[in-house]
Amino acid sequence: MFRNIGFLVLLCLSFFFFSSIVSAAEPHELTPEELNYLYNELGFTEEQIALSPVSDLKDLVAGEAETVMSFDEEYDMENTSSKNTSSKNFSTLAAIPSADLSFSGRILKIATSDVSGYDKYYSSATFRWLNHPAFNLTDKMTIGFPSSLGVFFKTSSGNIVGHYSTTTLYNKSTGGSTVLASSTTPSTWQPALGVASAHNLRTTLNSNQNNAGQVSQYFYVKSSLAGNANVQFQYGHKRISGTVGITFGTSPGIGITPSTTTDIRSYAGQFSY
Repeated sequence: MFRNIGFLVLLCLSFFFFSSIVSAAEPHELTPEELNYLYNELGFTEEQIALSPVSDLKDLVAGEAETVMSFDEEYDMENTSSKNTSSKNFSTLAAIPSADLSFSGRILKIATSDVSGYDKYYSSATFRWLNHPAFNLTDKMTIGFPSSLGVFFKTSSGNIVGHYSTTTLYNKSTGGSTVLASSTTPSTWQPALGVASAHNLRTTLNSNQNNAGQVSQYFYVKSSLAGNANVQFQYGHKRISGTVGITFGTSPGIGITPSTTTDIRSYAGQFSY
């Protein structure tokens, strides 16, 4: 009898565990209308949609979000310039010869805000390596704002909210991604200045796999203000070992700490508020 009870308990636990896995692996619950808005109105890619929380995507559609700034760059790590920009303030990656990095980002303004007196915005950045890193490292991305803008982040129980980051393996042959880690807490953040995310790169990859990741953050700006603001997106890669450092300032606020062993890919954008 006890053996039968034990078997039933084990069977129920196994069913619960398996059901959790299946549920987590199900496609995003988005309607064709929502997908159409994300693809055609906001310019999301299939990969970006797959890596974003369903609640955020639905919020963007329901809030009639509009793009106020976006970029899509591919940086050549062997040469010292981007294939899509004339900026020359890049260093080379001796550890990763001929490795390209795809780096993109956007700022969206949401028509409806859940904070009285403030306009609501959504910022995000995505990276994907097009080659394999030589070492297993912890890279970082930052989204930095000037302190003069007075950006506001919502908090709960002492933690910043409206944040999401993910580290994935992108499969070139299928176009799909496998999530390795995700977090709703920034790696680093500073009031009014910005947020950072950490991404542990993998070296044990097959020929079809590449390291990739994404970070997103909601932020708010006083509705009574009007003007133009800068935002800086950065990706920091440690050449040999360790973790990329973060620095704080007033403009752009939060960013990657420059060093002789860290390569920085940076994009300066602007938007009207």
